[in-house]
Amino acid sequence: MNSRRFSFMAALAALVLLAGTANAAVVVGGSDGWSFSTDGMVNLFAVYQTSDNIPDGVNSAYAIDQEGFRIKNGFLPNILAFNIKAPTMKGLDMGARIGFYPSSAHENRKNARFDSQIDLREVFFTVDGCFGQFMIGKGLSLFLGDNLLTEQTLMGAGRLAGALNAGLGVTLGRIGYGYLYPNFNSQIRYTTPEFMNGTKIQVGIFDPSVIATVPALDAFGESISAATTNMPRVEGQISNAGTWGNNNSYKVYLNGMWQEAKDGQYLDSDGILIDTFGRVTAWGTGGGFVLGMGAFELTGSGFYGKALGTNTMLDADSLDFTGKERKSWGYIGQVTYTMPNEGKTKLGLSYGANHFGETDADREDRQLGGVAFIKSQSMLTGMVTHDITPNLKLVGEVSYINHEWHNGAHWEVEMFSIGTFFLW
Repeated sequence: MNSRRFSFMAALAALVLLAGTANAAVVVGGSDGWSFSTDGMVNLFAVYQTSDNIPDGVNSAYAIDQEGFRIKNGFLPNILAFNIKAPTMKGLDMGARIGFYPSSAHENRKNARFDSQIDLREVFFTVDGCFGQFMIGKGLSLFLGDNLLTEQTLMGAGRLAGALNAGLGVTLGRIGYGYLYPNFNSQIRYTTPEFMNGTKIQVGIFDPSVIATVPALDAFGESISAATTNMPRVEGQISNAGTWGNNNSYKVYLNGMWQEAKDGQYLDSDGILIDTFGRVTAWGTGGGFVLGMGAFELTGSGFYGKALGTNTMLDADSLDFTGKERKSWGYIGQVTYTMPNEGKTKLGLSYGANHFGETDADREDRQLGGVAFIKSQSMLTGMVTHDITPNLKLVGEVSYINHEWHNGAHWEVEMFSIGTFFLW
């Protein structure tokens, strides 16, 4: 691993351990070949939301009737990361990264919280050699990781969650509207050297998750979960990147995930066992591309799977109330244009949606007068960014959100945000 100097975009790349070099604000040399560097950013957004009334016959966990204004971090919290490189020994290049992700915002009560949350998302080390790379520690997951990193609201605000994100310091970008949040997980990952003109394979074992539906997302307060995990979660990705034509660029990738859990329990709102069920399996496959053509960049991605959930993955609403895995799929289409002003201004338009299948139990519950399960969540976002300097960025966004349930009910939201980044 060459001596690295990290910029903010390199920090994002480090989330999925993409090899590359960039410039950094602070690099400190050490003795005997050791080096230390730091990178990061601070951002803040003003966000305004308007929404329809919640329709009848639906679970209000998927629609919050609230209009209001917040000052929040964008989809990314603030970042302060430290990178350490060891001298090359016995043909091995070793390094480590620890990334703190503190929030500037907190709950919307004047004295509710006197400190901002610190999210330690990245704690890992890498070992590089002629064999490729091993990564050991906590970092962004492989499954749907690139689906997230190639989407424009990564550097914006996207959407708020329920109650205007009352208890969160960040907005939620496009989570649940074209992909599911892969999250930062403990893992042991192997990446091959590049072969066949830019192809590489990554595979890893990950700390497994409970596969469940939490009471907050169940109409009657029941808790459905399979919590015994005897095997790790397995994730992998194959990708190829390069150039074509007159300095045009491309990247294509396919990723996947598999995990089992067993000893399922169905508890009522008082925690009393109602029923049991056996083994459940979560799996998913995803992929996408980024195609650069001069000033234009075209991006597309998608996924399909079972027991994945609607927004975050596996441990929220992946099962119905009988323990049956729910199906879900989603996609994103995006185009950006960089203006001929030294690349300082970029315009972007993206549309993404997640769709959710209705199990037999969901359908029976709806037909017997219960609430309908969510059918789809879609979001159309227009975005403009402008770099005042290489370290100072302005961002503006307008988003239109639509939810549909399996009983035909709809709910609409409009979002407006403006924010700024300081990057180093």
